[in-house]
Order: sequence, then structure tokens, then C-alpha cells
Amino acid sequence: FPGFWVDLTPKNRVANHRIVHGAVMAKRVWKLQDFVAHSGRVQCARLGEKSGQVLATGGDDKRVNIWKVGKANAMMSLTGHTSAVECLVFDKQEEVLIVGCGGGSMQCWNLEYRKMAGSLAGHRNACTCVEFHPYGEFFASGSNDTNLKIWDLRRKSCIQTYPGHSAAISSIRFSPHGRWVASGGLDNQVKIWDLTAGKQMKDLDLHKAAVTSLAFHPKEYLLVSGSADRTVILWSLESFTSVGLSTAGMTAVQAVKFYPEDQAILSASQDMLRIHPCDAISNTSDAMDVEWKGLQDMRICYPEEKLLAVSAEGSQLGIWVADLQRREAKVAAVSRARGNSGSAARPAMERACPNP
Repeated sequence: FPGFWVDLTPKNRVANHRIVHGAVMAKRVWKLQDFVAHSGRVQCARLGEKSGQVLATGGDDKRVNIWKVGKANAMMSLTGHTSAVECLVFDKQEEVLIVGCGGGSMQCWNLEYRKMAGSLAGHRNACTCVEFHPYGEFFASGSNDTNLKIWDLRRKSCIQTYPGHSAAISSIRFSPHGRWVASGGLDNQVKIWDLTAGKQMKDLDLHKAAVTSLAFHPKEYLLVSGSADRTVILWSLESFTSVGLSTAGMTAVQAVKFYPEDQAILSASQDMLRIHPCDAISNTSDAMDVEWKGLQDMRICYPEEKLLAVSAEGSQLGIWVADLQRREAKVAAVSRARGNSGSAARPAMERACPNP
């Protein structure tokens, strides 16, 4: 997609202020857009990682629509799926889209030519999540059939299958170095798989309800998981143990993301966006009330340091912006005062692709 810029400032400055103790305060979270995205229920939505401003949505109308954030009309609509679209993901360049469907099949789309490049038989039951490998033409899929599969796009075939979960897989993330993949499931488990050895490495099982979201730290050996038990757990990938547990929120955690610039973690639920310092995630350094429901994806936009979030309710899609900078105390300043931890100096891991 050609480059483009989106204005993330509130359109209605009067409506985006509130009165607190007699003073006028700017809202921290506001809705940028709200529109009908499908003729039926929106099942999934995903932002592109390259620009953060290209958006794909899938619905039970068996369509995929591609949007530019800030625009009301779809750039393109992709048809030909045989069942409801349950999950999707862009490749790193936002040129290829993988779509997972309720019937278990997956489709690969070339977005430049708006053409389906292939269909994969996939899973026995609904495909619930898909994720691209950070480099190389590989991706992973998870399903209600409890299997995690690794696919080679060049061969258009499955090269690895990992059984192990006892319930549907709800989240997948690859490590930045590409050697590991993490999966979270409705069985409350987080599992780490070694793609080079082709086997499970560790089982992380401290959550007391379904795992809803996962994220690897971009530079350090850390993984964060969010759960329907309303907590966030920070895991060391050196010891494969928990090194932090948040206090429980009011509702299930829907998404988690590292905020490296502030050495912090974002956790989002349907009523609150919280920021936890990595070195003490039981604390909340900042919190914002939110009104989104059915959060689908979120991404930090730089250099503005604003969070772009996408939610779905029925056929409606909501796009939200949260200002991460307006805080009384910056976690980064605290972290710099304390000095960097030894983890930042860890050697970079050798990159690797999955072995067939």
C-alpha cells in the first residue's frame, strides 16, 4: 500500500473534554471512527504492522474488507470464502493476507492483484487465529481442533503440527528471533514451541481462565500473557517462570502489548486501559477509562505515542485513539533513574526459520 498519514487528534475538541473538580480536562481516549463494516456480524479485525493504518475486517457474511484508517469506504472487498471469516493477519509488508474461516480452511490473498493465491485445507474445526512468522514465508494457525500448525506459503502445505492444548487455541505469537512460537488456549495454558527442534519447550500454566492475548518483548527475553481471569503475567524466557503478576481488573483482559519506550506493558479490557511498569507489574502506573467493546487489535503509533485500537460490536466497527503521553509520572524517567537492568544487555539470538 502507498504511504499515507492519518490525523489522530479528536475531531470535536469540545466533546473530547470533561470537567474534573471544576477544571477542564482533555479526554485520554476518544473514538476516531464508527461505521458499518459488514452486512452481518464483524468476527475479526486486524491492523497492518508496517503502517498501522491499514485494516482488514472479516465477517459472518464470508467477506473480507480492507480499509484505510480514517476513511469511511473500503479500499477493496474480498469474496470467495465458503464460511464465516474468523481470523486474519497481514504479512510484514502488508502485501499478503491470510484468512482463517469457520469451516477450518484458510485462504491466502495477494492484495496487490486482489487475487486469492491459494486455499489450504487447514483444520478439522474453525480456524481461530493466524499469525505470520517475522521473516520468511511461513505462518501459524490455531483452531478449535486444539492443534497448532506451521505452514510454508511457497509449498502451500503444512510443515509442522503441534498437538498439546486440551481446548481451542485463542492466541499465537512468534518470538522476534523466529525460533519459537507461543500459543495460548481456552485450557488456560501458555505453551512455548521450538520450531527448530519441532517440539514443545515449556508449558506455562499459572492462569486460572482462558488465555486471551500474548506478546513477546521486541528486544528482551520476556513474554506477557493476558487472560479472562482478569490478570496479566510477565514471564522470563530465560528461566521460563513468572516474574510478575498484575492485580485483577474488573473484567477480562482482551489484549496485551509491550510499551518498550516506557519499559511498560499495556493491558486492555472492555472498561479500562492500564499501564504496568515491567519491573513491578502488580502496580498500575497509569489507567484510562475506555468505552470500547469487543476489542480486536491495538497498535502504538510513533512518534505520537498514541494507541490505535479497533473494536467490533455487531456489524459496527469502532476505531479509537488513546493518548499515552499525558501522564503525571513517566515510567521511563523512573526506569532511567534506576538504571538499565542486565536483561537489556543480553546477546541477540540467532534468527531461524521453521524446519520442515
